[in-house]
Amino acid sequence: MTRQEFKRVARERRLCWGVVMLEHITPMMVRTFARAEYEWLWIDNEHGHQSYESLYHAIRTAEDVGIASILRVTSDDYGRIAQALDMAPTGIIVPRVETPEQVRHIVDCAKYPPIGKRGFGMRGSLFGAHKINMRDRAADQQDSRFLAIQLESPRAVDNLDKIIEVAQGQLDGIFYGPADFQMVIGAPDQPEHPDVIAAAKLISSVSAKHNLSNGTPATSIETAKRWIELGFNMLTYKSDEQFLADAAYEAREELRELEK
Repeated sequence: MTRQEFKRVARERRLCWGVVMLEHITPMMVRTFARAEYEWLWIDNEHGHQSYESLYHAIRTAEDVGIASILRVTSDDYGRIAQALDMAPTGIIVPRVETPEQVRHIVDCAKYPPIGKRGFGMRGSLFGAHKINMRDRAADQQDSRFLAIQLESPRAVDNLDKIIEVAQGQLDGIFYGPADFQMVIGAPDQPEHPDVIAAAKLISSVSAKHNLSNGTPATSIETAKRWIELGFNMLTYKSDEQFLADAAYEAREELRELEK
């Protein structure tokens, strides 16, 4: 799937299955998930501890094998956003967004003039060409890169209408962080808390009016069903470490049968 195709599918709110890559961000794992026919990768740089080089190689591999790479950056800092985009992922997620002012700043960081204030860097090697002009490079970045923010608090959800308004059509997705939302409202381990569900419903309904995609992690089939029912379309199913742990525990249980 090309960057343009992924962005179109996401904005159409079609269901897209992804995987969170947190601990094992390697070309081999990227190829594994691509062969399994997942459509996108949530490459987590916020809670992960991978080097710039590791992220770069994973993103480049993802493009080679046709799976979308969405990199969650660590913050809305200009340097973090610019460095992430210069690796040319399919798109980025900016976490912990709460205010319209933050969103205006994020757009400035992610978009070239006249839309934003991002600095221009010429790296033709990222586009499979020996030579590429500034116009084509800028157009690729402006039009085909997926830009999403993640809301993780009641304050953020309360500001949703203003956030979308100030973005002036430059956002492609609104992601939800239900775990952090639970922590903020003092209800950890309560995914069915009325406030958690109400926030999800509001994010989904408001985003649908503006043709924005909605994403969130699902850690089980049951939670995946719930998010689909709530209108979310960009879902991750488990993470790299969860898949590895599940396989290890399942295999050990099978071996125990041989010990009887």
